[in-house]
Amino acid sequence: MPVIRIEVPAGTPAGTQQAIRVAVKAAVLKTLAPKETKYDYVAVREVVGEIGDGVPLVDVDLRPGREPERKKALVDAIADILHDMMGVAAADIYVLFRENPAENHYCGGKPLAAWVPAEV
Repeated sequence: MPVIRIEVPAGTPAGTQQAIRVAVKAAVLKTLAPKETKYDYVAVREVVGEIGDGVPLVDVDLRPGREPERKKALVDAIADILHDMMGVAAADIYVLFRENPAENHYCGGKPLAAWVPAEV
């Protein structure tokens, strides 16, 4: 159940923001959490900033357990998406993963179970 927030410069067209959101949701399923769909939350928001000066910033909040390779695959996928849709170089993207125990993640008033890898 990752929660991903992507900050893009103010004035980024709404259609571009929506396309980024949809593409990142698909990337999550391919890389980070292949068995989850309902609780993969992705939001794109505009901020005051310039590409390469703190933007794009990507926050990924999730339960512990993902292997570094899964995280790297998601980072690479997000970099490709932002390059394709906005022309952003990978060097200008900052991704921050925050891992919080499952008991700190609630949905429907109930804590989530610990994350376990999907069976391939």
